[in-house]
Amino acid sequence: MKAGRKPLKAMTQIGEITDNWINASYANASSHDKWSHRNRINLFLEFLGMTDTEFLEGYKRSKDRAEWSKQIGLKVVAFYNKRLIEGYATNTVRAEVSSVRAFCRDNATTLILPRRKIAKAKSAMGEHEFTREELSKMFYVADVRGKAILSTAVSLGFSIEDFSELNRDYIESLVNKAINEKIDFIGFDYERGKTGVASRSHLTPESVNSLKAWFEYIDQKRAEHKPEPQLKSEWVWCNGDGGHLDDQTINDIIKDLVKKANVCVAGTIRFHLIRKFLMSSLHDAGFDSWETKRALGKEIPTSDDTYLKGLSRKVTEKFPKAYEYIRLTGFANHNHTRIEDLETKIQQIEIKMESMTLENATLKGIIDFAIPPETIKKALIETAKRLPNMTDDKIHQLENILAHARTIEEMQSGLVNIMVVRKSEKENVQ
Repeated sequence: MKAGRKPLKAMTQIGEITDNWINASYANASSHDKWSHRNRINLFLEFLGMTDTEFLEGYKRSKDRAEWSKQIGLKVVAFYNKRLIEGYATNTVRAEVSSVRAFCRDNATTLILPRRKIAKAKSAMGEHEFTREELSKMFYVADVRGKAILSTAVSLGFSIEDFSELNRDYIESLVNKAINEKIDFIGFDYERGKTGVASRSHLTPESVNSLKAWFEYIDQKRAEHKPEPQLKSEWVWCNGDGGHLDDQTINDIIKDLVKKANVCVAGTIRFHLIRKFLMSSLHDAGFDSWETKRALGKEIPTSDDTYLKGLSRKVTEKFPKAYEYIRLTGFANHNHTRIEDLETKIQQIEIKMESMTLENATLKGIIDFAIPPETIKKALIETAKRLPNMTDDKIHQLENILAHARTIEEMQSGLVNIMVVRKSEKENVQ
């Protein structure tokens, strides 16, 4: 437990019934999400003053179960209003009510709630809206881990809970397959741990290359760990203990990149904004609402999903066309091939040019130190005398210039004069 945090309150109203329901209904949920569902049910049962066993026994004993559904529905509304009065956000309390309704639906019956007593979900206000240019700047200043996190977040659009718990073996197998088989946009099916909703997700060339670099980097660091090497973590985003990064750390990484990239912020910053960016970008790229929802793992009503066969295939077919809206480096081409390969080569050339510049400066320093200025002056005069049509007046003029020269730069000026004379003579001959 971290310093400064209050100890978690014991959940005395729930037991095996609730635990079995959560494990069955949210089998792939993270431990944090499972705890949230348990806590929500416990809060409601505390409000009623009964345990989960007593609550369900009441349903079984009721003679009019429709009436029981209405009465519990009224109590859910009362619980909702109480939580709002206590100062909790509308969306937070809506989530609590949602868990309670799901528990009743699966273990008793569907609750009947009065209409318009539960407010609609509120859109977050006062949040920054990322542009592709801003994310590109952040990618440019990021380190190996930062590049991998940013490019993968933009590719997948996952919630922070699902993102933090990405399994390394599975993601690494996709990365290796994409590289070995030259698949620019490798797709895969994923089930969200929080909701159980399916998504058709993809990794872009940027995320594949960045993840490959991250895996190599973190494996080397863990192998070099003292006093003993560390084993490979099961998580993509591992921390020093082998576990995965928590939500706060990932949010802090994004905020740090925003600061380093000098992004002009208009509102609060959080990881979820990248999910919003991908959703908006897919819409701009021509995805319809169903395709966008499947790409991000947003729930589609079963009644509609039945008539949307082949939706995942359509998402995979259209995703490459969305790359120009979400790419973080380079320029997209019509064939959607790897731009990063060209950028790598350009980077190598730039490094080589810097090295050559340094070598030239070093060589010049050696020459300046090793050859006396008078020797250089004499060499320039002798070179000028060998030029065709070089008159005595021009030689005398050059000697005067060099006699007053005090620096290598001034001597170079004399050499330029010689070359000008030589060039003009060649042009006259032609």
